[in-house]
Amino acid sequence: MKFEQRRTFLLRAALAGIGAFRFAPARARVAWSLPRELWITRPDAQESIRTVYWADGALLPDGYCAINRIYRDLRAGAQRPIAPGLLHLNYAMQCAVARFRSPRPMVLLSGFRTPQTNRLVGGVEPNAHFAGEADDFIYPGLSFRENLQLARLFQIGGLGVYPDRGSLHKDLGRSRTWVEYGPSRTR
Repeated sequence: MKFEQRRTFLLRAALAGIGAFRFAPARARVAWSLPRELWITRPDAQESIRTVYWADGALLPDGYCAINRIYRDLRAGAQRPIAPGLLHLNYAMQCAVARFRSPRPMVLLSGFRTPQTNRLVGGVEPNAHFAGEADDFIYPGLSFRENLQLARLFQIGGLGVYPDRGSLHKDLGRSRTWVEYGPSRTR
């Protein structure tokens, strides 16, 4: 199975697994066919967006550009296109959270990073953040344990667990999990 086919299969399997969040698989198929909206807040930038980024089987330029902007490297002021697969994963997770609790934004702590910023924050190299295929996040109103359960349910690639920081990392790379303790450096 090719890499993209595997990723699509895993994303669909994760979406079907939303039953753990009381989200019936039949309804999941309906939700997946609808326009896809993301609600993201970025505390460090004091920004929040709620935008439709996908409809009729394609990215919508205005919504996609807004997402790329909020995902930018704040320190460097640089941005790059964020992988649609990461956005679809965020959409599936947000649907699950909305069904399990109530609609709420994903709090984005780190998105795209330049290599210079990555070194400053102590990130490893190579890094999925460079390619726009990773983010560090948390859903407010869910306990850290519930956030971790959600991330595990939807894990497709890497899952970083940062208990002392109260945040998680997800990426579209190879499947792996790690736990890191200690405070983060400034993003």
